[in-house]
Amino acid sequence: MTLLSDHDTGEPPRRGRHPMSVNRFPPTTGFVSNLLGIINDYPTGDPVELLGSVAEILVEDPDPRMRAGQVLALYSTRFWAVHRLRDQRIYDSLIAATALADATLDTCEEDHPGWAGLDDLERIARWIPAIEDPAVAAAAGLADRDEIALFSCPAWLRLMAQETMKVLLARRPAEFGMPDFSLLTPAYVVDGTLDVIELTVNVRTDPEDTSSQVASLWAAQRLLSDVPPSELLPLTAAACFGLVSQNATAPRAVPTHLREVLTRVAADPPCAHGERHDAAPDTWLAGVIYLYKPMRFDDDEPVDEELWHCPGHRAAMIRTALQLSTPRER
Repeated sequence: MTLLSDHDTGEPPRRGRHPMSVNRFPPTTGFVSNLLGIINDYPTGDPVELLGSVAEILVEDPDPRMRAGQVLALYSTRFWAVHRLRDQRIYDSLIAATALADATLDTCEEDHPGWAGLDDLERIARWIPAIEDPAVAAAAGLADRDEIALFSCPAWLRLMAQETMKVLLARRPAEFGMPDFSLLTPAYVVDGTLDVIELTVNVRTDPEDTSSQVASLWAAQRLLSDVPPSELLPLTAAACFGLVSQNATAPRAVPTHLREVLTRVAADPPCAHGERHDAAPDTWLAGVIYLYKPMRFDDDEPVDEELWHCPGHRAAMIRTALQLSTPRER
């Protein structure tokens, strides 16, 4: 599934309102009117407060319809946030909220026909009332519209959350430095226990993708806290794999921050395993999945559990990751 997005030209668009489409829209609420003002760079009210409240709703894990509406709201206003928002706390809340939406939205196997022009930000914003409230959609005669099914689809919403997070994250280091991903904890910690498989899958899916980079950064940040010993191996593997997998397209701050964290936590404790710890990077996450998966099967590739749980294995991962990654010129 390909996400169509508008090109970042360096400024949010200043343009007049489009004539209403021949298709009927739901009634325009005050919320939508404020979003349209932000999209056109003529905001009414307090756009910073509005976007901050949208992020708060997403973090509270609302019902699927409300979450869909808030993802659409942040997607449609993302370029205003990138070029106009200078409140670091709110900016970080937008990144954390979209990262959390990305990590918690499900996939979808359905093929949604119909209009999918995700460049028309005004049109997207106008659909929010119908997405959030079936009664609004029915009253406007829109109960069966393809757009409602499309913009309620978790797979589409996840792509929109990823695109929003990507543009926000790309500009964030130059303006404020690295963001705080602590709000991602609910996505990877269940009843106080790290969901190792969920974290590992997100890190290894596509290392060049923003969501994978964010998962690696979250793991590195958690390494700096007082975590249970059982978390040290998977968190180290995630951060190390994230570091060696980055290429020139990644924001410079991603590998730089991963290197800084891994250098801080590096330790080389004495052990009897010697060179047996020198595993290749492509085995790191596979080994963690084997150790932490709830069920194992006969065709699983086993690992030496004593070797992998030894602190020397984490030290070897960090040493290899730092050696294989080249610091970017500032």
